Amino acid sequence: MLRVLVIEASSGGVVGGSLTGLVHMIHGMDRTKIAPAIVLYEPKEIEADLGRIGVPVYHIFRRRLRKEHSLLQYDGYRRAKEVGGIRSALRLGRNFLRFGVEELPAALRLAQIIYQSRTDVVHLGNGVRANFDGIMACLMTRTPCVVHVKGFEKYSSRERWISSRIDALVPMTKAVEQHCAANGIHGRMTKVIYDALDESAYRPDREPAEVRADLGLHNGDPCIGVAGNIQQWKGQKVLVDAMAKVVEEIPAARGLIIGGVHRAGAGYHDELQKQIRSYGLERNVLITGFRRDIANVMNALDVVVHTSVTPEPFGRVILEGMLLGKPVIASAAGGVPELIDDGETGFLIPPGDSEALADRLVMLLRDPALRRRMGEKSREWARQKFSLASHVREMCALYENLTRRN
Repeated sequence: MLRVLVIEASSGGVVGGSLTGLVHMIHGMDRTKIAPAIVLYEPKEIEADLGRIGVPVYHIFRRRLRKEHSLLQYDGYRRAKEVGGIRSALRLGRNFLRFGVEELPAALRLAQIIYQSRTDVVHLGNGVRANFDGIMACLMTRTPCVVHVKGFEKYSSRERWISSRIDALVPMTKAVEQHCAANGIHGRMTKVIYDALDESAYRPDREPAEVRADLGLHNGDPCIGVAGNIQQWKGQKVLVDAMAKVVEEIPAARGLIIGGVHRAGAGYHDELQKQIRSYGLERNVLITGFRRDIANVMNALDVVVHTSVTPEPFGRVILEGMLLGKPVIASAAGGVPELIDDGETGFLIPPGDSEALADRLVMLLRDPALRRRMGEKSREWARQKFSLASHVREMCALYENLTRRN
């Protein structure tokens, strides 16, 4: 039995795509061969699900330095920060402080958990920077580690130094792999493994008409939606701008913004509400808040939209929509173009381009046959290219390879 410890360091009070992907991976593991456990840096609502399938959950607390501090209010300090030598010295000092206050205590606690759980392989789910403490813990305990890179991170010399000591670097898309290579991040081995979705756990259990009624929507109204935590880079404003144009052509159209408010997105949430009111779209655009029944809500949509305004490494919501047989319109940046066959399984548009989004929405909402045809293709594409079984098989083969080498 191979004991795998998954470490997920996200914070912010929400369950994001990174943790969701790891939980689906755990669900897909052959429990006669793999014994998974998970470490979380804050309590998550998903723990109950993990408990039902017998996965041990550990918690650690990592102190986090504040990004904002009192010196920032002084003009002299802000000007000094722009001087090259001073900026470098401040960055070095902050790195030392972060190491001593945040990372070393967390690494020692993680090393203790690794020893106590007799872990064979550690799977770090948040990349090189966020999991620096986890990599150190693996070096302390001489435990093979897989670092799952799921973002376009900024890297410094310390990340480049420690990456060469990582046993396996696993970028989630080719775009992420290219970003790592361009920034000098190379593990002892690197392998792209696409994320996947557990389709068996993502099956709607209510009729779309019933869900629409609960949301206050008429069953016949054309309905589109974007799902994801509300924060600026997710670009929900782009959908609101597009809806202002869509309702001019299709007055009955409804748009849903589905997701909880990230702790960094409270101000953005307020801006969204003001934007909706300024367009007079209170009847046409609904912010649903966090939904536990996300599969039911997305299944009630006619079109799924992805609106990220910065390059996204993967875009899990795209795959969710495709598995539900929905046409998806997505921002063509980062790893997203690897998920969609443009014009066949969905449409790619320039990030932040509300006019292009509105044009594609009007086209799809006016053509039920096109929606149906594109949705069927997208479901088949997602099942073939992003199956959970394939994802788990590749990841477990990597674990076994590392333990043999170790």
